[in-house]
Amino acid sequence: MVTTARKPSDNLRVLALAKAYPKTPLILLAMSETGFPSRVLCTAMGGVYTYAAPTAVDGTAAGQVSARTLRQLYRVEKTAKAPKIFGVIAEPVRHSISPAVHNRALQAKRFAGLYLPFLVSPLQLKDFFVLADKLPISGFSVTIPHKQRVLRYLDSIDPLSKRIGAVNTVYKKAGKWRGTNTDADGIRVPLEKRLRLAKSSVLVVGNGGTARSAAFTLSDAGARLAITGRNPDRVRALAKICDAEALTPEQAQERHFDALVHATPLGMWPNPEACFFDGVIPANLVFDLVYTPHDTLLLRRAAEQGKAVIHGIEMFLEQAARQFQLFTGESAPKAVMERAALEALAEQQAHTAAHTGNGNGRGNH
Repeated sequence: MVTTARKPSDNLRVLALAKAYPKTPLILLAMSETGFPSRVLCTAMGGVYTYAAPTAVDGTAAGQVSARTLRQLYRVEKTAKAPKIFGVIAEPVRHSISPAVHNRALQAKRFAGLYLPFLVSPLQLKDFFVLADKLPISGFSVTIPHKQRVLRYLDSIDPLSKRIGAVNTVYKKAGKWRGTNTDADGIRVPLEKRLRLAKSSVLVVGNGGTARSAAFTLSDAGARLAITGRNPDRVRALAKICDAEALTPEQAQERHFDALVHATPLGMWPNPEACFFDGVIPANLVFDLVYTPHDTLLLRRAAEQGKAVIHGIEMFLEQAARQFQLFTGESAPKAVMERAALEALAEQQAHTAAHTGNGNGRGNH
């Protein structure tokens, strides 16, 4: 029985048929990218088997992936019945390497769990929580554009996340949805390896959930902070509560900082040719929190200008390791997670190059 999922809870509607008809051999799945979780969970929830594309790269329909991905990444032939379910919610979500990293970590720790990508639009957050409660989901990562909007659906939020006004991690404990923000460690730790944050001048670019995490983290560390972005009202509001200096993009371009933290989606797949700075990048050290692609246009320009750079993958791995601990209660296998992340990024770049006819993965259409 095949349907088309238009919202997250449609996955639940089709998968529930396995429980309703336990003596009937069924294959249940929902088409579309929104319906992808049903393809993975079909066999775990009582379905006889699931469908996949025979090719190693692409499926023939939206939401379909290769048999290799289902076998190796999601272990559909070895999945325990009623595994713990985790995931990431985003729009878009296909670019996320979180499923590759967390599933490899779960397998390394022999933890009976699955980590899935959930395509969730801003208007579907409430519907996603219907799915999360009934599936049930034990925890999930939160990224663009949900880090602030998700707060209204949570039962409790830790003090730092309340100050930031955004979370990137939601987990269930004692039947309650709890929110926290592991971005703080992901931002602070890579920077502290390269400079002393106290008294350093740092420019944060952005005014969304990730930028707020960066601003509060750096302010708490004693940095001399400035903030810029495309929305001057939001920049001023964030600067005021973080005791930072609000700058227009033009003003920021004329200054110079010890470090720059880029926290906007500019340059992220599927639009890798976007960049906040057209000319000289005003910092000695440039940290781009975008991790897909690995070498963003901002980082390439920074390197060409002789700047030191920090790739977004460092931030991703720090915050992902903390998420894994919150989700499973076990220590994160960091080396495994790093290998999985780098392999996923390399495969993503190769896939992009194959579809653009451009060997450097930057695209030409």
